[in-house]
Amino acid sequence: MNLYRFDRNLHIVEKGQCNCASALVEYEECFENGLKTYNSGEEAMSSTSFGLSRSNEDFIELSCHGHDSITVHSDRLHYSSWLSKIFGLKHHFFIKSDKTKGKEIIQDFFGLRRQEFEAKYADFLCR
Repeated sequence: MNLYRFDRNLHIVEKGQCNCASALVEYEECFENGLKTYNSGEEAMSSTSFGLSRSNEDFIELSCHGHDSITVHSDRLHYSSWLSKIFGLKHHFFIKSDKTKGKEIIQDFFGLRRQEFEAKYADFLCR
């Protein structure tokens, strides 16, 4: 698993490989930063967001916006059929959560296969 952050120009900055424990430390840092006030959106995003990836397609991005405002974004990779992939409208996951659920999502991303992860969070599929 790889970890990345964003710089103040919103460019991806690769941080290298990580395990679940180090990802949770990063999450805790972003959560604490999410309780602060920033002068710009770019400054806030670089301090409060990070991503985890297995590949360019298989990733989650987490943003901490405040005490009970965590968002997680990911693209959908598994579909029930090729028709649902072509004609389906739900191609992304957008999960709004609190701190505890954010931690669970990170642990699931490490512990579940991608198809299992998508099945668990299927209620959060969106356009």
